[in-house]
Amino acid sequence: MAKIELRDVNVSYFMRKTAATAKRFERDAVGAQIIVGQRYIEIAALKNLTLSFKDGDRVGLIGTNGSGKSTLLKLCAGGLSAQRGAVDIEGVVSPQFALSTGLRPELSGRQNTELKCLYMGIPQLQILSHTDDVHRISGLGGYFDLPIKSYSAGMKSRLVMSLLRLVRGEILIMDEWINAVDPSLSKTIGGLQSQLIDRSKILMLASHSERVLREWVQTLVWLEQGEIREIGTVDSVLRSYNALLKG
Repeated sequence: MAKIELRDVNVSYFMRKTAATAKRFERDAVGAQIIVGQRYIEIAALKNLTLSFKDGDRVGLIGTNGSGKSTLLKLCAGGLSAQRGAVDIEGVVSPQFALSTGLRPELSGRQNTELKCLYMGIPQLQILSHTDDVHRISGLGGYFDLPIKSYSAGMKSRLVMSLLRLVRGEILIMDEWINAVDPSLSKTIGGLQSQLIDRSKILMLASHSERVLREWVQTLVWLEQGEIREIGTVDSVLRSYNALLKG
């Protein structure tokens, strides 16, 4: 069983106050609330947030830039701690913010894939099979055994997207994770996405794409300035959100 429970959670970022940062701030700007103190400036990224998700939940996050989406995902992934409130996560969390993180340009596609296998906890006896799968899916041929510093941007993208084959986890956390890929690879990557999401017990996904949200999630959480503006079905929340944007 997997679950995510947040109770009255507050997360802030702090920076030391200087002459440059002590200037008057615009209160109607996008982003989290800015609180100017005597010695520090506080960016209130999440405020009094209470949410609960369980097995089978497919949750999308929407909101304008700086609304708290990425902070919430990082909190649930264990990358941040809350200053106040309680965070209870049960299950193996698989954060997928950037599959290219940790790739070493001097190593080959094969060697980087093997390192990714080790990082993701794949048993030693299964690494060869998984590496062969990534080789096949990427379509890189002989380039798979060359240093990735010799790859074009498109070739590196093919390797990175093929690494989806290695992802495991009961709680899948994604932040604008899929960009445009080579059309010859997009159908395969779509299949990997489907398998990955189907295997997960809980999905949390932040995206600005209505197509992605309608395809992969059932519940939307609309965040504004670190607080929940609305939570509900995809249709109802998008209707309210788009009406506000059209204003």
